[in-house]
Amino acid sequence: MLNAILKGSIVQRWLVVMGAIIVTILGSYNLTRMPLDVFPDFAPPQVEIQTEAPGLAPEEVESLITLPIESAVNGTPGVETVRSSSAVGISVVRVIFNWGTDVYQARQLITERLQQARSKLPASIESPQISPITSPIGTVLMYAFSVEHEPSQSGEAPTSLMEVRRFVDRDVTNRLLAVPGISQVIAYGGDVRQYQVLVDPAKLTAFNVSLQDVTQAAKQANVNVSGGFLITPDQEEIIRGVGRIESIEQLAQSVVTARKGKTVLLRDVASVQVGAALQRGDGSVNGKRAVVVMINKQPLADTPTVTRAVEQAMEEIKAGLPKDVRVLETFRQNSFIESAIENVRDSLRDGIIIVSIVLLLFLMNWRTAVITLSAIPLSILIGMLILSWFGQGINTMTLGGLAVAIGSVVDDSIVDMENAYRGLRKNQISDHPKHPFQIVYDTSVEVRVSVIFSTVIIAVVFAPIFSLTGVEGRIFAPMGIAYLISILASTLVAMTLSPALCAILLAHRRLPSDETWVTAFSQRLYRPLLSAAIHRPRVILFAAITALIAALVILPGLGRVFLPEFQERSLVNAMLLYPGSSLEATNQSGLVMQDALKNDPRFKTVQLRAGRAPGDADAGGVNLGHLDVELSDAGIQDRKGSIEKLRQEFNRLPGVVANIGGFI
Repeated sequence: MLNAILKGSIVQRWLVVMGAIIVTILGSYNLTRMPLDVFPDFAPPQVEIQTEAPGLAPEEVESLITLPIESAVNGTPGVETVRSSSAVGISVVRVIFNWGTDVYQARQLITERLQQARSKLPASIESPQISPITSPIGTVLMYAFSVEHEPSQSGEAPTSLMEVRRFVDRDVTNRLLAVPGISQVIAYGGDVRQYQVLVDPAKLTAFNVSLQDVTQAAKQANVNVSGGFLITPDQEEIIRGVGRIESIEQLAQSVVTARKGKTVLLRDVASVQVGAALQRGDGSVNGKRAVVVMINKQPLADTPTVTRAVEQAMEEIKAGLPKDVRVLETFRQNSFIESAIENVRDSLRDGIIIVSIVLLLFLMNWRTAVITLSAIPLSILIGMLILSWFGQGINTMTLGGLAVAIGSVVDDSIVDMENAYRGLRKNQISDHPKHPFQIVYDTSVEVRVSVIFSTVIIAVVFAPIFSLTGVEGRIFAPMGIAYLISILASTLVAMTLSPALCAILLAHRRLPSDETWVTAFSQRLYRPLLSAAIHRPRVILFAAITALIAALVILPGLGRVFLPEFQERSLVNAMLLYPGSSLEATNQSGLVMQDALKNDPRFKTVQLRAGRAPGDADAGGVNLGHLDVELSDAGIQDRKGSIEKLRQEFNRLPGVVANIGGFI
């Protein structure tokens, strides 16, 4: 069968070349359609339940909310693990299902269980909410909305952060959620607008009004009610009582009760005003208070496509902002993906250049370089086609596999081409030359077994990667798959396209009879080493065994990490203050860091997310903050020095424990 493939490739050489061109076009088109992400989908299906319980202590949240919800979801079909965390005013329960479970079915099952558990929860808390489905590393973009406090020429007052937060909640969030692929928009900081009724106890006593009366009046002051229908023989009209307030003055004039024939209004017993809600989280950027917006994408959504759509939506949003509101992009996940793709592209370019130089030096023939180099892009494109058929996308692990494979995919083609080149050259000076196509066929058959065996050996070496299970297997298996598929594709190319190109470009060409000077010089250097190895095999074996033993001795002392450190610009640094520290203390620590770093050219932006925001999966308290640092070009060139600078500044903060790391 293999002989028939070789023979058919030589006989139908132009058909093989046309097929390679078609595959290249299809592969290039497929490459533009494959989804891009940082990591493969390594997290098992899971459902997150968040329950807001304002005012409750962690112990009360655990006993009254978390435990009943855990008891309700335990036993759900497919559940593997249930994890929870309880903090001040918030309960987060994460239900992890077995691999292969349909996440939408899992969410439906959890919803049914939550309905059963609702009666066991306190009436004063909010209803448990199931968080949207997001990718494990789902944050694609972050924006900071800040106000430039500069004197206005028109004399207008600067926009308040309350108005900025209102604009974000009303317009920005709704517009971004309409972008295909976006699952969640989380806002930190700013002042959430409230109509506040501040009761005066002395006035309550004077008017003989209870706090319950005031509370009830405030609730009923903002309600529309139905009054049925007014039906006449010819028409009917809807009757409704319109009680929704449209201004703070209307709320202040709401009736609480009547005393001695005189109505008691809200303004008589309380101060009614527009104020800011109690903050459990805040945000700032480059030393200024800001509203920080985190944008999370759905699983399997193409990160570059979603990023471009969000950036286009943000350009539309910016047109409607007040003139003194500035929008700063503080994080962009797609930049890391673009950098990874650029690195693979550079590796591909460097590999082609190195192979071309080596072939030209040793063979002095440009045709051999064309034959060999055609294997690199074609093998990788075939590998990408196969990955796409199996539902795989492009991520840093598959790109890593391709980067490693670039140096190997060309080997089989070089072996086949060089043997054919040598055979054709000998045939030209032979007294009884054969047909050149027969020489191409014979030389390809000579190395066929070696080529296949080398591929099998590589596959066996990589086989342990596929024995990994859980998260490790999900992360590293795509790298091994991408590498092995590219290697197998290169073997196919070496058995089809390479013989066909040899028959087209070399068979009927006059080849030099002598070795090139580089080849002759290399042989003169190698012959003494080869002779010494043959005549002193014990010395060579002893040196090899000694090196092996030394490597085994050194191996346990080497450091171990789950993943190599990525050279990423985005740093997410957790800072934890003493328990009981206030949100203001966390803010001050973050502002001190921002003031220390904002004038350093190595740091592009420094952003603080203090406490937590509604919908945030992190159930930390107000003493927890995240300092998001984006490195500049100068900072990424001296990344180690930039991180050391961060450590030095964190060490100057008393009572702050910092953890410095990249976003990934």
